[in-house]
Amino acid sequence: MTQVVSILSRKGGVGKTVTAMYAAALLHQQGEDVAVLDTDPEGSAGAWARAAGNLPFQVYPESKQAQAMKHGWVVIDTPPNDPRVLGDAARKASRVVVVAKCNALEADRLIPTLDALAASGFGGQWGILLTQARGGLGREMQAALEEEDLPVLGIVPHLVKFERAFGMVPDDLNEYQEALGGLLK
Repeated sequence: MTQVVSILSRKGGVGKTVTAMYAAALLHQQGEDVAVLDTDPEGSAGAWARAAGNLPFQVYPESKQAQAMKHGWVVIDTPPNDPRVLGDAARKASRVVVVAKCNALEADRLIPTLDALAASGFGGQWGILLTQARGGLGREMQAALEEEDLPVLGIVPHLVKFERAFGMVPDDLNEYQEALGGLLK
């Protein structure tokens, strides 16, 4: 049975595509047969794959969902601001990563994503991945979320390598391994 990991956020620019590509690279590194399903109309994951040219995993557009689901693992990259697609991706998933950028505005935008996840009926493993963390803000947000009994998978710091990652084969996976390693087993 295909294991599906959906990468969700109602907010754009939080790092969903980077997270999807790094999650797929982690799964590939673990020896898994993995693909990315790009459900974002902007097609960022597909554009990344075309620019890289040699990814060790396939990236499929939404129209090729049936082909993607033939792999052992599928990572779904979702668009922002589309609760229907977010709900569909959650219902397909065995695991969900809710991505939130580390700042006060993004923390506020986390609520609609969590509401959509709850409305989807998803009952599997999930957690919040805090991205683009600077200084101590990631730890502060993690503590605040955990105080509300919300599961935090980990913190990915703001690093130039992630800004330059588009079109590259993800290879330095340490930050994502630390944050997502437990969920992707």
